Formats: sequence, structure tokens, C-alpha cells
Amino acid sequence: MRGPMDRTAGRRAGESEELTLHELALLAGGTWRVAETALARMLLDARVEIDRHGTVRVVRPRPRDEVEAVLLAALGPSGTGWLGAPRAAFGTSAPADRLEEGLRARSLIVGGSTGPDRGRPLLLPTWLAVPLLILLAVGTVRVAAVVGMDGGLALLLAALLPLLVASVLSRFGTPPDPLGPSGPYWRPAARVEPLLTALRTGAPLPPGWRLSPAALAPAGRTTWAAVAAAGIPALGRHHLTTAFHGPRPRPPRLRSNPS
Repeated sequence: MRGPMDRTAGRRAGESEELTLHELALLAGGTWRVAETALARMLLDARVEIDRHGTVRVVRPRPRDEVEAVLLAALGPSGTGWLGAPRAAFGTSAPADRLEEGLRARSLIVGGSTGPDRGRPLLLPTWLAVPLLILLAVGTVRVAAVVGMDGGLALLLAALLPLLVASVLSRFGTPPDPLGPSGPYWRPAARVEPLLTALRTGAPLPPGWRLSPAALAPAGRTTWAAVAAAGIPALGRHHLTTAFHGPRPRPPRLRSNPS
């Protein structure tokens, strides 16, 4: 397996900039887009199965690269789990850091910080999470009193249980959208935006860019580059979009006028 490489050295002036599939996904949607694109590719290769509830089952544990290796390892020995686990695991992994550092070295991303110590927001907003954790602590004390638990042990449990829940919420928190307006850790450089726009709209690639063969490979009715740029909905599979992003209304079907 080969990891991301710095291809800046040796590139001649005026030569097109090449992006791999993982690099393109990171630029378009951050580490979660990388993980989702890789999981979808493993699904279409019949190496994993993903149901509409977001449960992943490994069929053939054969990673193509270190990104896929991290995703498969996060599912544990059973090879089965919720897809939030591999997405979260990749976000704090060494391959994710190397991808970001490589793009930063080529000046393709700007701003923000690099490394696994970046904070992740709670799955719930703070204004809602804090009162719920307080209620959980109070409820734990009351339940402990009803069952006759020792007072000191009840207070300890009331302190530890909210901390455990907060840790889980933080672990599976939703990372900020690197393209969003709410203070991203980093953002794609301005010269990357025309490329992302072209891939999302189906327009020809702007001059100065080329994509690796894996990014140009077909993914059903589109290419993996389009999936990396626009997300899972680009595959046009409603059940897969539901698995990754929750249930959403189906797009209305166009009816032809009767002749």
C-alpha cells in the first residue's frame, strides 16, 4: 500500500497539477468526504456492504491504500459496525494528517491548523448538550437514591456518567464543513475552486489540472471525481444517501405529458 506523496518537487513550471481521488475529496469536503468516497468505492467493488441504516459489513478485507486500511481497521475484528466509526477514525488518523500536510505544502489549502489535536464539536450544540448532561446527572442521583445506593457512590456515578456521554458525543461529533462560512480550520485555495465547480456541474476541467486514473474511473453513471466533489448523492442511489446522511425526501419524478 502506498500513502500520499508530495508531487511538488520535480514539477515543471506550467505543468498541470495532478490530484488523486483522496486529495480531491479532502479539498471538496474534508476528512469525512474522503472516508465516505472510499467506503462507497469499496461498496461498489463488493468489498463491503452498507445498508440504509448505516451498518457496514466487510466482505473482502482487501484495502487498496492506507486510507482504506484505516477504515477497515476501525470496524474491528468482527468487520461489522456503524459507518460513523470508520469516518471518525479516519478524521484523526495519520493518513488524514499526511493528506492535509501534502496539500498545504503545495499551497492547495490555506488557513487553519494541522494535526489530530483539532477540536471536534459535540454531536449536539452546546446550548442543548449542557442542560441534557445536567439533567442526566440529576436523574442518576435520583435513581441511585430510589435503589438505595450509597450517597458517595451515587455522586461518583452522577459525575462519571455525563462525562462518558459527553465523550461519546465528542467522538462521533460532526466536523465542520471546510467550505462552510462558520470559521473552518482551513479552506481550499482560490485556484482550486474552479476545479471543484467544474466537477460538481459536469463542466470540462479548467486548464492547469489533471486527475489520477482512479479519480477518472466510472462510478455508475458518473465518475469518482464527481462523487468526491459533490458527495454521495452524486451516485444517484437513494438508499446509500440515506445510509450516509439520514432519510431525505426523494426527488420528484418527472412525468411525461400524455400525447
